[in-house]
Amino acid sequence: MTLSQSLFPRFSEKEYARRYKLVKSMMKRKGVDALLVFSNRPIDGNVNYLTNFVSSLPNYLIFPIEGEPCLVLHFYNHIPCTKVMSIISRVEWNRHDAGGYLVKKLREMRMERSSVGVAGMRGIPYADFVKLKEGLPHARFVDVSDDYNWIRWVRSGEEIEWYRRGAYFADLLAEALEEKIMPGLTGHDLSAITYQAVIRDGARVYAEQFIASTNMKHPEVFVPWQLSVPRVLRRGDVVITELTASYFGPYYGQIHRPYAVAAEPTAQYRKLFQVALECYESVAKVLRPGATTEDVLKAASVIEEKGFTVYDSLLHQEGGANPELGTRTSVHNKQPFMFKENMVYIIQPQPVSKDGKAGLQLGSTTLITSGGAQNLCHYPFKFPVCGMT
Repeated sequence: MTLSQSLFPRFSEKEYARRYKLVKSMMKRKGVDALLVFSNRPIDGNVNYLTNFVSSLPNYLIFPIEGEPCLVLHFYNHIPCTKVMSIISRVEWNRHDAGGYLVKKLREMRMERSSVGVAGMRGIPYADFVKLKEGLPHARFVDVSDDYNWIRWVRSGEEIEWYRRGAYFADLLAEALEEKIMPGLTGHDLSAITYQAVIRDGARVYAEQFIASTNMKHPEVFVPWQLSVPRVLRRGDVVITELTASYFGPYYGQIHRPYAVAAEPTAQYRKLFQVALECYESVAKVLRPGATTEDVLKAASVIEEKGFTVYDSLLHQEGGANPELGTRTSVHNKQPFMFKENMVYIIQPQPVSKDGKAGLQLGSTTLITSGGAQNLCHYPFKFPVCGMT
């Protein structure tokens, strides 16, 4: 067993051969000689898909249809770890001039007059792309992000097992909060609890879980916040959450649950919970191969029918998008989309009172199968009362 195989998770050689074959077939179909793939976040699967490298800063992969790929990093000191993690052996530093360095590498690969497909075009820094265009005036750059993504979004059996591990870690986050929430803790304490719940098992938790709290009788917060705050929990509060843990890179599990603090949920919060659960089940029922945006919007209409609105999206894929759908009356885009078997989605209904004061989120990581949506998380849909003495 090599150092890389013993330290970092890695898919089988057969899995990477499958990916390379699909991607190179797409490249031939689009008439491009190389791919330029961009990523800048751990949950961005673009570069990871062909390299096994988990990107946390702006990084590029040059992937020629013939010849050796090259992974170009933002920091020089990241190269040793990356060489162990990645299946790409050629790893180089951009010398803090990504655009200029990419021009140099593409020239070395004799791509001055070639067609280069770009995956992750929307995220590429403007200055980098300007340097590419100016430095390679005779090259043709083609946005193939959608073509590349449709390959990635239909998950293999190996990938689905990694998503199951991510969902297992999300379950651990939810269980830890149920066990430890009590009056007197702060929002910072709750973030620490989630971190400690999974880090020893090798999971990656994001710098901040989305957690907020408010009093159930006099609510002021209706959606989980992206940064923890020092607010102290008191009896009669509710904790609302969006909890995320990754097995490795973009293979994460996400779960959303509310927790009552040392008191039973009020009638308003019980209704919010029941409507959220009904919406989740309704969307999960229609989310099968061939389902469309319209099917999801119709299934989600129960939220408005029961007198609530939404603020966060109701369904999303990798990176909180692809597509990010709300309800018919929400501000979210109504992007036309048709779902396929073996796609992984987060269903996360978030009913909010019309006055914008009370709300909660209830959701889970979900796999689209031929028989319908399958919940990959096992923590129950419940509204536990925590911290009773």
